Amino acid sequence: PRLLSQFFFADERVTRVVAEINGLDAELDPQQYLVLLNQLHLSQAHLLAILERIMEECIPTQRHSRDYLVKFPEELLVDNLGNHMLFAAECLLAGTFLEVEEADGVQLRPQARNLLCSLELVRTVLREQSLSQPGSYPEPVRAVLVQFDRLFAEFELRW
Repeated sequence: PRLLSQFFFADERVTRVVAEINGLDAELDPQQYLVLLNQLHLSQAHLLAILERIMEECIPTQRHSRDYLVKFPEELLVDNLGNHMLFAAECLLAGTFLEVEEADGVQLRPQARNLLCSLELVRTVLREQSLSQPGSYPEPVRAVLVQFDRLFAEFELRW
């Protein structure tokens, strides 16, 4: 029931699905590719939900303000805004996001890169913590969570 244990298994699931996608030829099996993309979306949403709970438990008073969320339609907020933001960041870095003007993309790409690098660092640190001391959040863990929360909020705000 510990959040870090839940995180570990959710992170393993994301890693496994990504490996399956990377090993698949989408042109030869487009149906399986779509199934795996859906599994990736669901597993990332689950991972982000657990990460959100960890941040609420670990750094509740250090969270970045989310007052700007009122600018988003309610159906987007209900449908896991974080997962949409993560997908947008990944698309920006891949250069495949069509709904963004080039000037905005130039400004958003460095933020997207920082956000995704921060997420990878959080995943690494939390995996290590879940294997060594799954019941505690030492200062280095809190520090990477605060940084990730700040970068995620800044990316959402610019969006």
